[in-house]
Amino acid sequence: MNCGFVGILGLPNVGKSSLFNEILQDKISIVSPKPQTTRQSLSGICTTDDYQLIFWDAPGFVNPKKGIFDFLAKEFDRVIENSDILLIVIACDQLESLAFQQALAKAKKSKKPLAYLFTKADLPLSPYVTEFRESLDPRDSLVFDFSIKGENKKENLETILSTLAEQLPESPQPLYDPDMISLDKTRDIVAEFIREACFELLQQEIPFGLGVIIKSFKHDQHILRIEANILVEKENHKAIVIGKKGSQLKEIGKKAREQIEKFLGEKVFLGLHVAYKKNWQKDSNIMKELGYDDRRR
Repeated sequence: MNCGFVGILGLPNVGKSSLFNEILQDKISIVSPKPQTTRQSLSGICTTDDYQLIFWDAPGFVNPKKGIFDFLAKEFDRVIENSDILLIVIACDQLESLAFQQALAKAKKSKKPLAYLFTKADLPLSPYVTEFRESLDPRDSLVFDFSIKGENKKENLETILSTLAEQLPESPQPLYDPDMISLDKTRDIVAEFIREACFELLQQEIPFGLGVIIKSFKHDQHILRIEANILVEKENHKAIVIGKKGSQLKEIGKKAREQIEKFLGEKVFLGLHVAYKKNWQKDSNIMKELGYDDRRR
């Protein structure tokens, strides 16, 4: 069988995480129309009788800055470093972007095999994407089309995966247990589901200054009890996240719990608490606790 690592790269909001979840037929990577939803590079394992592909879902490319943006940029580089082949995801309606050119330059500089996947294939091509696509030489790189809304998306996806697998080395056996769907800790995935609920239910600017720390994760009789802190970096955001008489926090908890229970396949008690930590992105201890440090996989 063929085995290896595939890095999914692209700009924010081009459909990387939706593609990632569709490949795995399970929800691991969180999805939101807001940029910088994906912060950590999550992993997903797709195993068949013929191949095992381990995917890295990278954060959308950003230029390195301080705090969380520096971490996002390093995660992007880490995905390139840890992958055997790079899958560049481009939305068919994508506009010309300096950030995309910079991201593509990083991918090409790695000298690793490149494949291009055009998402939202049900939409007309923008002039920029038309020109970019015409510049690609199919003899040098793989080119795919995919739409999450396509009638034949399952068959199309199977073709994409098997073609990618052909580019990877042969192995006498899978690299990981075929029953595994991710290399990430369950606690980290749970924290992402809570953050996704915050992205969906809170005002535009709040989620970007928000982090989630899992404080407790244990089974108590027939239920999994999870306690988590939602960190905000502005004092007035705490009241907004909690809402009148706790209404907003209750909705966040309900939405996150439904996703967590679906993912884990068991009943969950989710206790959420909101804490104000001024400039938490500058606190190395908090960044480490959140997982936003220079860890290596």
